[in-house]
Amino acid sequence: MIAKQIEIRSNIKKYFDLAYEGDAVIVPRKENKNVVIISEEEYSRLNEIARLSAYSDVAQGRGTDMSRSSDVVSSSVKADNLKKLDAIARLKDDWNGNGAKAFEKSFISRIQKLIDQLQIQPEIFPTALQTIQLEFDNSRRDHMEIEIGDDKTAEIFVVLYNGEEYFDHVAVTANALNRKVAQFYE
Repeated sequence: MIAKQIEIRSNIKKYFDLAYEGDAVIVPRKENKNVVIISEEEYSRLNEIARLSAYSDVAQGRGTDMSRSSDVVSSSVKADNLKKLDAIARLKDDWNGNGAKAFEKSFISRIQKLIDQLQIQPEIFPTALQTIQLEFDNSRRDHMEIEIGDDKTAEIFVVLYNGEEYFDHVAVTANALNRKVAQFYE
């Protein structure tokens, strides 16, 4: 659906509801700087498709020869992750409403350097235990979580599509994490 800016302004709820129900709303702008309104669900789905495409390239050995579009996606996800870590660094004590402590700036800085070196970018989450959790999902619908704290090793938890689960450990280095993540995507 295409709607002019003035129509959007005067009927914003209507267009947001349409986007929520699955219709993309295209808003034409000057100089072809158009905008598309979509639901958060659709936005997440598109991001996941782009992420899996970039992951697939890396997992299939095309990590250094990525196509321009995959390279842009990977750079975009990395930039988003680094911004997210900046936001986590600004969290204050009791950030979760349950007494979680603020993160040490040096710890977040260490994680930022690590994220910058990862070939496949994860979803990033802070935990109440003052750790950072990296999450990965592959095309087989397996899920992997890597929890990084102040130790030199991180805990890995994997849930396979068939419900099987296992735990592992990995050294907190870019090389070790890149190897584990690449194995997960094989």
